[in-house]
Amino acid sequence: MRLDITPYDMPPGSGWEAHAHDDEALLSYARSGSCTQIMSARTWVVLPAHAVWMPPGVEHATVVGPKGCDFRTVRFPCPIPADLPSEPCVIEVSPLLAQLIAAWDATALEDDARRDALRFLLYDEIRRAPHHDLGLPRVRDPRLLRVADALQADPGDTRGLDDFAAVAGMSRRSFIRHFQSETGLGFADWRRRLRLLMARQLLAEAVSVTEVAGALGYASPSAFIAMVRRDLGVTPMQLAKRGRG
Repeated sequence: MRLDITPYDMPPGSGWEAHAHDDEALLSYARSGSCTQIMSARTWVVLPAHAVWMPPGVEHATVVGPKGCDFRTVRFPCPIPADLPSEPCVIEVSPLLAQLIAAWDATALEDDARRDALRFLLYDEIRRAPHHDLGLPRVRDPRLLRVADALQADPGDTRGLDDFAAVAGMSRRSFIRHFQSETGLGFADWRRRLRLLMARQLLAEAVSVTEVAGALGYASPSAFIAMVRRDLGVTPMQLAKRGRG
């Protein structure tokens, strides 16, 4: 069973339009930097500490983060073993998994024996990897999509619920009901989760706590630090260390 790992050195803001791979599953891993994987139902942030698993046939688009991305796509050909995930998810990149990918990069194409050994270990490490709920539910309703796109473009936007209901062209009550129905989250919870994902991405790229707080619309770094502590139980610096793996 053939396995391949494709390296990409991607500049800031680059990426791929929506597409799917019907004949292989993908593991998207950022050796450094970050990118965002956008699927029909969820948005995932790819950091050195985590990787996004996509089964065959999942449509996705990729947008590279503000500092570029040293990106690796691990390609698993069909048929995919039944004990690998059947749905998109985020897995933890252990030090061993990171080193296995690096070892694959360093192995000569003709060294079949070493690649066979690495292939076995890569499959086994992915089977064992813990899963993390680091995705953001996406909306499909074009009215709600206007709001989601605006906030993803500028997560520091400080407009309130009534303002965004107006952007969607909906009443407050209808906006609240439809947003909850499509995402499974209240609007305030969805926006806070978006900010947390963006915080992970920016902190992993060594952006300062003060800059991150400002970019995400917090009145002060202390307000941002309090939010991260309350929601994740860690400080922003601890979050930055986790994101860098």
